Amino acid sequence: MKQYTLNRKTYKDVKRMDHQQMDAFCKNLYKAGHADGMKDAEGLTENEVREVILGVKGIGPKKAEDIVNALTAAQKERS
Repeated sequence: MKQYTLNRKTYKDVKRMDHQQMDAFCKNLYKAGHADGMKDAEGLTENEVREVILGVKGIGPKKAEDIVNALTAAQKERS
């Protein structure tokens, strides 16, 4: 996780901003944080999930494929 550090120049720039400039600054800061959070929250790929499921005793290739398909469908519905 990256940490945001406020340097002296940015601090002075923020102090001089009007309402519109501060609004734009905050939106950009939020978007950058959101993008970093989404990147950190990425999960396993379908192939990685399939390999993990196949490692479970009693689950064969057919059942593993059914599980992966169900997870993929649920992920698409969520988006």
